[in-house]
Amino acid sequence: MTPDQRSEEGEDKYKLRLKSIRVVILRIDDLIHIMVAFFLLLAGLFVIVKSLFVLRSFESPAILYFINDMLFVIIILELLWTVLAYLKRKQFPIVSFIFIGIISSIRRILMIEAQTSFSFMKSGEGLINKEMIELGVYAIMILILALSYYLLAKVPHQE
Repeated sequence: MTPDQRSEEGEDKYKLRLKSIRVVILRIDDLIHIMVAFFLLLAGLFVIVKSLFVLRSFESPAILYFINDMLFVIIILELLWTVLAYLKRKQFPIVSFIFIGIISSIRRILMIEAQTSFSFMKSGEGLINKEMIELGVYAIMILILALSYYLLAKVPHQE
């Protein structure tokens, strides 16, 4: 056996070892993603059950927190679908994160509006400047995310 043949044989063993290590790492990665998906599903179920207990009374604050919890469940489900899409080895779904950002911003706007209207009913004062600024920031975020989604939809997809 010549030194060149030994060198090629050693390199083949190295490549084979490297390939088997990659397979093990990918399987561990898949296992972690499956665990994350499972825990996201459980978290969504826990939020639904918790919100049903909060909804015992049909007063405005209870309904508001129920809607807030349901929007949070939608966010959890979007994250779950992102993890599942990754497990299928599709392209990374950046659009899911845009949807999550939009839903989160809308959820926060609804909560700020409701909290300030409840405090207005109690104290008789108008919106506080801090809440106005926060509402403006979330509105701008929604516009930016919607524009990002629009631009992503216009770009031709590469396979």
